Amino acid sequence: MMKVPAFRSTRFMRRLMALFLAMGFQAYAGPAFSFPDKPVRIIVGFPAGGSSDLSARIVAEYLSGKWNVPVIVENRVGAGGTIAAAHVASSPPDGHTLLLIGPGTHAVSAATYTGLPYDAVKSFAPISQIGWGPYFILVNSDSELRTMRDLVSLAKTAPGRVSFASTGKGSGAHYMGETLAQVTGTKLLHVPYNGASPATLAVMGGQVTIAISDMSAAANTRSGKLRALAATTPSRSPLFPDIPTLMEQGVPASYTVSVGLVAAAGTPEKVIGQIHGAVSEALAAASVRQRLEALGFEAKANTPAEFAASIAGDVRRFGAFVEQAGLKQP
Repeated sequence: MMKVPAFRSTRFMRRLMALFLAMGFQAYAGPAFSFPDKPVRIIVGFPAGGSSDLSARIVAEYLSGKWNVPVIVENRVGAGGTIAAAHVASSPPDGHTLLLIGPGTHAVSAATYTGLPYDAVKSFAPISQIGWGPYFILVNSDSELRTMRDLVSLAKTAPGRVSFASTGKGSGAHYMGETLAQVTGTKLLHVPYNGASPATLAVMGGQVTIAISDMSAAANTRSGKLRALAATTPSRSPLFPDIPTLMEQGVPASYTVSVGLVAAAGTPEKVIGQIHGAVSEALAAASVRQRLEALGFEAKANTPAEFAASIAGDVRRFGAFVEQAGLKQP
């Protein structure tokens, strides 16, 4: 019988052993990576019915269909969104608990309230922006105010008597109202409400002079119940081309409302990438875009890195504003 050379026999045995080891690893390494493997929750720090809440529900519906698991929107309202943010920051970093944020509101709230159990930047893993749009400066349809010039003139003749409803203390609308007072040299009385819907109802009912509210008020402007004096974006929104900006009317201020999704810090990059891809796919779908546009949002995704830079920039910007305006709260 012919003998196999020793060096060939050794090499053959090594290859055979490597094959067995690989087969054993595949058999006992456990299941392949799978996300999501249980229901996903999107925590929203705003009341149900506002444009931010509704944008989350539109995206959640698409993701639920794509992933074949429930994607549940849960409202945890209060303290400028910090209750919702604290909940997500302390959740397991596995991507199954997400936070819908408005970067501006997230930044203002973090700068306003001391002793928060999270860091506005370090405690979260950004995923993507969902959309952007303006705040509106709104008056009751019966108001004699027609332009920002009218509003500024009234505020100067009656210091402290012109009131503005915001969507909450420490919210982006609060920031916008304080900014208006600063740049126009006037004194405005801040009346905070718990979300866009009650702020809009307040100006409709004549309880305040103006409301600074998001795009959820668009239906009331179209029906004639409210009139928009201005939009707060730097240039006119393509969705609201007939509403002039503050800048056009000589008021050097602007603010862009945006919403997006973040997860808890430490969420694996692979999971962040999977969620980002699904959200980008959702925003490219005509049905999702149309529904977001009906709310006043222009659907627009960005990368996790771009969204992270946007959040960090807003934290710096609004942190300085809170300090200067003396809005720090215990």
